[in-house]
Amino acid sequence: MALFEHQHQQQRQLKTDRINHPALVGQDGPAVIHFYTQVLGMPLVLRQPNLDFPTLEHLFFDCGNDCFIAYFVPASDQQPLDPPVNPQGLGTGWSPGSLRHLAFDVSPEVFSAAQVTLKEHGITFRGPISRGYEVSIYFPDPSGYTLEFLTWTTPPPADLPQAQIIARAQRIREAAGAAYVDDPHIRQAIDELRAERP
Repeated sequence: MALFEHQHQQQRQLKTDRINHPALVGQDGPAVIHFYTQVLGMPLVLRQPNLDFPTLEHLFFDCGNDCFIAYFVPASDQQPLDPPVNPQGLGTGWSPGSLRHLAFDVSPEVFSAAQVTLKEHGITFRGPISRGYEVSIYFPDPSGYTLEFLTWTTPPPADLPQAQIIARAQRIREAAGAAYVDDPHIRQAIDELRAERP
């Protein structure tokens, strides 16, 4: 068993269900709400004062499968944050302690539709870019965070956890001496995992 898979199994006593939310910080609440609800179609399910920082408003967007994006923006009667927050920006370099990007799994149909929607809203995106076993596009939100929509070249079966597929594909990649996990490794991983079932 590869070290990666062994480490993954050893940590199961603290197994999380999913990422509930990242907490992002922005300057322009109305622009953030418009972008996430009208452009990306994520319902705003919570809007209230921030419990830790009363000068900020707490927004909560539903991005599917019980996963959310929390966003902290200045309350309507408050001044913008000083200094302004722009952790990344599209196409900028790496910076320790910042968020490089926030990625979302999407179906191939949504992946294609997103490119049309972004163009209709005048939002520049980078891609599609092949990432081995997946294809991605990257685009900025109103606060400068880079978002990624990705779709797998071979869609992961609903009955196999993505973590198992990726861990097995990693082992196959290492055995083959390949530089990165590619779609053939994913297909082989799926076949092996299915074959091991009783």
